[in-house]
Amino acid sequence: MAGYNQTENNDLQSQQYTITLGDLEGLLDVIADALIQSPLVKTTDVENNQKFIRDGNIKTGQGDGTLALYQKDIEANVEDDLQQIANQIDGEFQILVQSGVDDTISISIAGGGDLVNGTNITNLIFSEGNPLNVSQFIPLVNQNTFVNPDKAEEYLDTNIFELLPASDTRQSRIIRFFQELNALLPPDTPEFDKEGGGSLGNQPDGRVDRLSDGTWTGATQYNQDNSISYVQNNTDGNIDEDDAFIHRLKGTANDTNSSRTIEDIYNRILPYLTDILEEPILPQDDRPVYENKSSGYLKFRNLNQGIIIRNTNQDFIEGLDPNNPTFLDRIDPGISDSIITEGTGFTVTMWVRFLDKASTGTLFNFGNPTRSENPFGFKLETYVLNKDDVARTITEQQNGEEVNVTFGRFIEEFNRKKELGLDVGPGYDTRIFKTTDAARFVRLQVREFDERTSQFGTDVGLRDSNVGVAGDIRFDDGNDIEWTSGTYIGSGRKTTNPGEIADVLTGSVGADENRLLQSTYIPEDFNEWYFICATYNPRINEDESIELMGDNTYKYLSYTPDFWLNHINPFTGDFEANSGYGNKCKVEIISRTDLLRARGFKV
Repeated sequence: MAGYNQTENNDLQSQQYTITLGDLEGLLDVIADALIQSPLVKTTDVENNQKFIRDGNIKTGQGDGTLALYQKDIEANVEDDLQQIANQIDGEFQILVQSGVDDTISISIAGGGDLVNGTNITNLIFSEGNPLNVSQFIPLVNQNTFVNPDKAEEYLDTNIFELLPASDTRQSRIIRFFQELNALLPPDTPEFDKEGGGSLGNQPDGRVDRLSDGTWTGATQYNQDNSISYVQNNTDGNIDEDDAFIHRLKGTANDTNSSRTIEDIYNRILPYLTDILEEPILPQDDRPVYENKSSGYLKFRNLNQGIIIRNTNQDFIEGLDPNNPTFLDRIDPGISDSIITEGTGFTVTMWVRFLDKASTGTLFNFGNPTRSENPFGFKLETYVLNKDDVARTITEQQNGEEVNVTFGRFIEEFNRKKELGLDVGPGYDTRIFKTTDAARFVRLQVREFDERTSQFGTDVGLRDSNVGVAGDIRFDDGNDIEWTSGTYIGSGRKTTNPGEIADVLTGSVGADENRLLQSTYIPEDFNEWYFICATYNPRINEDESIELMGDNTYKYLSYTPDFWLNHINPFTGDFEANSGYGNKCKVEIISRTDLLRARGFKV
């Protein structure tokens, strides 16, 4: 159908084909391809071998009707018996279209294995009733159309504008840019933080791992694995140049890529992202600064100084007559526990700043509730426990040796037992001995009636403000020493006079040393003021609270400080301002800093 010079014809004859073994459709495709490109096949050959639908039948050759085109060559050339040939072709082969006798065409196969090499397939392709395999092609005929310019101008708009863009749309270019960028950036992002420092060992520390010169420790390896610049300049790269990616930093790029790095991309886009790269503006603290309302305060240089308050018009201040302490319930001495008059209770508040970690003494008192002769009244006091002070001396079970248990070890063993998942309750204040070797406490003691001690050392007439903490603690020091402190919860029935602490700590006096750790803890801060609120409320059901602890349903409350501070209803478990249960005596504190912050001031 086309004219070729000798060189083009030789190239055409030498075209190599390959098909899958047994692929008849593929063989028919290459035969049709070879025929239509051969100069021996004319336009008339195509037209004479086309198939038409006429009168409901398939007819071959030109004529009226609908041209029949098939989806597959197998359907268009059902008469060709080439399946056996297709089953024998192995490897590359050529279809040779040559001149035959009397202007006929000879078709043969060259190559394709010994079984088909040189096989003439002319008779299998076309014969009487079997058209040549070009019926699927449609010849193109050059035609000329003559247009009358005058009439065209009259009826046609000759001002023709572009209907299609000369290039891709802007959106298409953007999509293609990101596709190309993603293809050229290294697929794996750098791991800048693989190893930490100091106590972290090899764990990440949130910072880039750097060499002594400040560069990233993995920079060279990353370039070996990814960089086109590195591959072009070195022989030890781990990637071929055709597969390499954009180099990372300008300072290590070669001349070709010195301005074509990931750093260049970053610098180019940086001005467009100022709004999201700018450090956020921290919220302004517009809270007012608290100004003291008074000009100063009265300072006691140490705890053995104080003020004596007296009434010059009568012997005692109202309510503080030792013979008639109205803050206490008045009991009918003839009838056990029969209340004649209900006591009013009292509240003592003060601001205190502790300037050292050693001073102890009374902050406020009326009488002396713990003296050995005629004790009465109440006192608010502070005392200090040192971490290495001996809390208790116990006897080793195996050899009878005495072992000293310090307050510090007491706390450590309690915390250890809690970490093991054993049921020890909330425990002591977690700040005790955490940052300092000394711990300061404040407690309130009230003498309700005069029974100093029993034969077992229990002062049943004294209430105090300690809160309950579970007391079952095991001390493991290699000798399997065990001590169970007992359960003295928050009853206020057993107490130690701070003036006698040294004597108490060297003996075995039940749970007193445990209770010393249960009073209100004062954090060590020599610059901080603390507001102390000490309350005695005789209407609290403390004795009933203690009795409840015998019931396993309420036992957990025995070491819950909020219960003893009157804030938990034992029957519902709800928090309340005053539940009516817990301690009659309680001490609560708040620092000046926390108070001002709660009131909305800047501190």
